[in-house]
Amino acid sequence: MREVVVNRLREVVVNRHIVPDTWVRFSPDQSEEGGDRLYRLEEWQEVRAQAREGRVGLWVETDQDPEALRPHLAEVALIAIHIGSFTDGRGHSLGRLLREVYGYQGEIRAVGDVFQDTVNDLERCGFNGFLPRPGETPANLLRGLGLFSEAYQISVERPEPLFRRRLSHGSGG
Repeated sequence: MREVVVNRLREVVVNRHIVPDTWVRFSPDQSEEGGDRLYRLEEWQEVRAQAREGRVGLWVETDQDPEALRPHLAEVALIAIHIGSFTDGRGHSLGRLLREVYGYQGEIRAVGDVFQDTVNDLERCGFNGFLPRPGETPANLLRGLGLFSEAYQISVERPEPLFRRRLSHGSGG
């Protein structure tokens, strides 16, 4: 499995804005002083009781059982879901479950194989943060988020289907 490095100097897209990436992956070799840290669930469970500065986030793979995340959702500001391949839809499902079933309100960030053609569908499943894959840019991701103005299906962002929206605005036909 290829490791994705989250770098403080990178920019990410969060809530349709390009912002600096303040998150750093936890490493036992590094100092825990200050900064926003991303932990794997097992790492977080080991260091959870220790005092720290900065925000806490969880780094999960697409096969993560969301039920194991439930006890930690109120204390983490970010859940970064690593998408190893854009053809693996489990990340989409995990994002949607975190939003709709578990009520997670923080940032859900797609990391890994994230590029312009994938972000619209990811956003519809509850993702609001995107770390572009190497060779992709945050500006391109923003363009991907603006490609479609309507969708037929319901989503996390729009729970009412298109036909009902049309009927409620008097343009059903």
